[in-house]
Amino acid sequence: MDTFRIRTTRRRWTRISPRVRRSLGRWLAVLVVGVVAGMLYYLARDVDWPGVWKAVRALPRPTIAMAIAVALSGYLAYSFMDILGRRYIGHKLPLFSVAGIAMLSYALNLNLGMLLGGFATRLRLYLRMGCRKSVPTRVALFSALSNWVGFGWVAGALFVSGAVPLPQTIDWGQDGLRIVGVVLLALSGAYVLACLKYPGRTWMVRRWRIVLPGARMALAQSLSAILSWGLMGLVLYVVLQERVPYAAALGVLLYASVAALVVRVPGGLGTTEAITVAALGKYLPPVDILGAVLTYRAVYFLLPLALALLAFGVVEAKWSIRRRVSRPTPQ
Repeated sequence: MDTFRIRTTRRRWTRISPRVRRSLGRWLAVLVVGVVAGMLYYLARDVDWPGVWKAVRALPRPTIAMAIAVALSGYLAYSFMDILGRRYIGHKLPLFSVAGIAMLSYALNLNLGMLLGGFATRLRLYLRMGCRKSVPTRVALFSALSNWVGFGWVAGALFVSGAVPLPQTIDWGQDGLRIVGVVLLALSGAYVLACLKYPGRTWMVRRWRIVLPGARMALAQSLSAILSWGLMGLVLYVVLQERVPYAAALGVLLYASVAALVVRVPGGLGTTEAITVAALGKYLPPVDILGAVLTYRAVYFLLPLALALLAFGVVEAKWSIRRRVSRPTPQ
């Protein structure tokens, strides 16, 4: 009976033509872009930009050092999801290499998008190390699933609690946010429960074989992703110098991340700034919030991006040299 219901629901959804689905997606993106653009205009027209720069420069160096340390911890927490993927998939790459590739791809993913960062980087580097194409693909999908399961737990709990402030431009208020939170908790809980009840269950999706992990793996996925998201919010909390509640800072980043995903702006550039300033305005002056958010972006996005590009260049150079040395000389 449950199988019949699932198939019936799937048939109803597939009755909507791909053209209509693409059109709905475009209109949703246009709507979000419009809201964000309005918030950006409202924010930028009255911003004291010299004051923002002054606020950035006024941040104590120990605060910036602490933010960098927390950001490094966040990247390490993210890399643990790829390490779990190594165990789930069963490939034999060294742990150090897996963690390094994960952190490099995470930095590129945050700034350049999932396909170029999260997937393409893993694909190239895993292939360089002798893996089949299916390995980096499965690792990227496993890591993405882990990431969003953890997002569901963290965002769901915060949204239900009512501790997350909303911009005044959002009409559906805390009740709507609580409904979203309940849905997110239900989805993450359903995944863990399915892993508990049906470990090893296998599905074939076209040519891909999907195996449901066990309950321990599902819990490890959840914990690593919860830690990753929590440390991301902690970076913003640190650069705000603890003048905003941690739950508020983290919660705003969580729904700003979803808005950036819908808008498809690399790194959520502009989106995160606009939403954060609008949501946290009751705690601090906009100048101070914007200065903190720009510092957060520099610490969690731009500095890791620079290091990732440098590391990627070094890896490519080493590989090129190795290939030239191993190439047979003509007789």
